[in-house]
Amino acid sequence: MSTRRIALEDLLALRAVSDVALSPDGRTVAYVQEVIVEERVEERPSHGYRSAIWLVDADGGPPRPFTAGAGCDRRPVWSPDGSRLLFVSDRFAPGGGGPARGGRPRHLWVIARAGGEARRITEHDHAPADAAWSPDGTRVAFSGKPPLLEPPASDVKIITRLRHKADGEGFWDGRYRHIFIVPSDGGSALQVTSGEFDHREPAWSPEGDRLAFVANRSEDADASNAADVWVVTLQGMDLRRLSAGAGPVSAPAWSPDGTTIAYLGHDNVCMGASNTMLWVVPADGSAPPRCLTRHFDRSLVHHILSDMRAHPPAGRPTWSPDGRFVFVMVAEGGTTQLAAVEVATGTVRLLTTGRREIYGESYDARCRRVALAVSDPATPGDIWMAEVGGLETGQPAIPAASERRLTAVNASLLDGRSLSAPRRFAFRGADDWTIEGWVMPPVGAKPGMCYPTILAVHGGPHFAYGEAFFFEFQVLCAMGYAVVLTNPRGSQGYGQTFTAATHHDWGGKDYADIMAGLDAALARFPFLDPDALGVQGGSYGGYMTNWIIGHTTRFKAAVTMRSIANCLSQWGTSDLAYHKSSWEFPGDPWEHPTFYWERSPLAYAGRINTPLLILHSEQDLRCPISEGEQLFTALKKQGKTVVFARFPDESHDLSRNGQPGHRIERLRLIADWFARHLPPLARPAPAGQTLAGVPGEDA
Repeated sequence: MSTRRIALEDLLALRAVSDVALSPDGRTVAYVQEVIVEERVEERPSHGYRSAIWLVDADGGPPRPFTAGAGCDRRPVWSPDGSRLLFVSDRFAPGGGGPARGGRPRHLWVIARAGGEARRITEHDHAPADAAWSPDGTRVAFSGKPPLLEPPASDVKIITRLRHKADGEGFWDGRYRHIFIVPSDGGSALQVTSGEFDHREPAWSPEGDRLAFVANRSEDADASNAADVWVVTLQGMDLRRLSAGAGPVSAPAWSPDGTTIAYLGHDNVCMGASNTMLWVVPADGSAPPRCLTRHFDRSLVHHILSDMRAHPPAGRPTWSPDGRFVFVMVAEGGTTQLAAVEVATGTVRLLTTGRREIYGESYDARCRRVALAVSDPATPGDIWMAEVGGLETGQPAIPAASERRLTAVNASLLDGRSLSAPRRFAFRGADDWTIEGWVMPPVGAKPGMCYPTILAVHGGPHFAYGEAFFFEFQVLCAMGYAVVLTNPRGSQGYGQTFTAATHHDWGGKDYADIMAGLDAALARFPFLDPDALGVQGGSYGGYMTNWIIGHTTRFKAAVTMRSIANCLSQWGTSDLAYHKSSWEFPGDPWEHPTFYWERSPLAYAGRINTPLLILHSEQDLRCPISEGEQLFTALKKQGKTVVFARFPDESHDLSRNGQPGHRIERLRLIADWFARHLPPLARPAPAGQTLAGVPGEDA
């Protein structure tokens, strides 16, 4: 088959799969497939997203669309008997009102497994999330907002709440999230919780008489990242708090006998850098929570960054039918894996291996089968199935031989494209720590030649690069660049000490790790040109890009995206950065102004001489656009080479879920900037160097 290099416009043809849900009988997998479609906005051609629920037989066969329409259908959930699917959609329904401010209203819908028309079951615009069936299938609990029956009298925002905005959502509309129950065949929703607090993630008890949920019901909730597991008894609406408010919690799951609740969380030892662990607590509150995995030095999260999806969550813990095990996801280096935790002992058994990103999982009712959403460096994402064995012997395992791929949604596109295959390597960073990295060779790299090289820095800092598909990097490799990726200290997947090592040290040993990784790659891979280097990154990676070019002149071009330039200003203008003072940085800015300024890239703007492209979204509430504005003004005033690109109506996640046209334009700006200041021209490698192993095997 003839192949060609990947192009920017190929992004418009890629399909994304997510929200995997295996039927209780283990026979059918429901999942969401998202596509980019052409549409017209104000009489101009444009592109938007459409998503539908698809089904595929667990034993194989052609996938088939199950829902259709002009909206986005998401988050399928099977009824306990497997006869129906619940999902969230913004599709239009007669009598449902017109588009809400900021987009069409979302509702809960139910459709029979046999097919037919879906039925809307919510009456008002609750913005529903976290929907869950009652055990008998007659009711649905969800987290939502009380209906806004009248539009606001004024568009003036009166701010009294600390947490008054959230990136990707916008400004708070005055409604707290509560737990509601609605009949599964439709009707009025009963509000279960009350008060000026947010409530989420309802989970039914096996008897259907209680709901567990997550909330911070303290008066200073907005000043903390903590939350608790609560239980409400539906007869009498009595509330009971089960955890101690020490840190964030999520995903409560009842044991089969209804006596115990498992959940994910940590006790804020290192705030956002803490390992997320598995906990269990008696549902009646008779004993305090018990952490099962404190000894297991990995976090039970999804941590891999990609531009194909925006932060998919780790799935809800799943109990085995006999209550002996709880199944969870694990951040393991540059991969995500599945594991089983023995409740009695806390023993953790990894169930999967392989260099890949598992970003979704769903077990059948007997935990004999699991459906997976999987990506690797050559695959944006597909659905797989696997068998779970060993439960009877207490040695649960997922044999690799049992895994089978059910979809190949992008095969028709990518089978005709030449892709770069990353080569993994290890190097010594600061403190002689062993650190993981990858080099992506240019497509068509030739022996004896070396190529311009771009160093990429990931965000977080407590996320990671890994064994996942990254469209942006494939585009750069197709242009003739090599790309170097590293997971410096602060990255998840390597243990608590490693993740927490950015404590009070942004721009310190993390910077040393990144530069050591670049030097190690240059020494190990002769096809990298040490005299033709670029650097780029987003969010914390943008902070580090700004920091790097303020501390070295090694790079001929740089691109900073959704970045931080001034730690003093970002602290108070971000939706979350004020939490940095609780652990990441030593106190609030007025307590340690010198530290905040000395760790701000803006303080070193006088040293920046690298041509810089600044990309920023105007509705970025995580790293507000004022950060890009300050850096641009500082450099432009000095007469430095700098360009500032502003993207209207986009959030912090522009590269992952922004308007398709803006995503393409962003990539084109990056490609053009590097082409202008770091032309993708190969030159003969220095004498005596070879190109062993390019482009495939690991070094």
